[in-house]
Amino acid sequence: MVSREWATALSGGLSGLSQVCAEQPFDTIKTRLQSRRFDLSHGPVVIVRNTYAREGLRAFFQGLTPRLLTYSAVKFSLFSLYEHFRSTVGSSFVAGGMAGALNAAVSCPQDLLKSQLQMQIASGADAYRGPMVTIRSLVHEHGVAVFWRGYRTLFVRDALGYAILYSTFANLKQARFDERRLPTWACGGISGLCFYLSTLPIDRVKTIMMTQDFSRSAARNGRVLNPMGAFMGVYESQGMLGFYRGCSPTLLRTFFGQAVALSIYDAASQALTKEAGEL
Repeated sequence: MVSREWATALSGGLSGLSQVCAEQPFDTIKTRLQSRRFDLSHGPVVIVRNTYAREGLRAFFQGLTPRLLTYSAVKFSLFSLYEHFRSTVGSSFVAGGMAGALNAAVSCPQDLLKSQLQMQIASGADAYRGPMVTIRSLVHEHGVAVFWRGYRTLFVRDALGYAILYSTFANLKQARFDERRLPTWACGGISGLCFYLSTLPIDRVKTIMMTQDFSRSAARNGRVLNPMGAFMGVYESQGMLGFYRGCSPTLLRTFFGQAVALSIYDAASQALTKEAGEL
């Protein structure tokens, strides 16, 4: 027998796994473009070409393992919170915002680890070390609290972003165009685009916070930034357009990722909830 709570949990877990697989290569390019640790004169095409030439196909999937192992739990938490708040307050916008805000504490550690792994390259000082060595190194040098660096910007991004994503998805699911409804994958993809179009400046600051060099030497030289320092650094060096660096891979990533994730969640939750109702 599958309860409604377990239907939400299983659907959220499947959604998380499918989203990770769909978006990981785009996410690596997005993260490298938004960070301060790669040449800011290079656009997405140059980053893709250089990454493949120097590091091979494997580089596009760095950070995949910890995401696969943890993202089901992240999505389970997110969808469970969303369904709870939606049933309580009745508004997809409010429920999405509350779920995104609370879930940021759960998603922040895997986001930081994934981002740090995506900065590691094939050889040299920043050579790829893998998730376990990276975790041990970060904890040894900075303590467990390092995994919540960038939490404040993630909190703001996800509170706003998921309020917009879930309300857009709910409205598109009910809308009719020439007496026809949009397919679920299209509703999911468009909702994902709305998420990032409204939060890209916050996301750029979040990425800088999570990908910067946390070493003691960087801290001594004042190179470890807080959110305001990261914001002013982008604005002073690149202007307002700098906050939209990485826009194209970000939008591709979120369209494919959310199209798959919300389609899987919607189909799985309907099937499992129907089964629960019949038992």
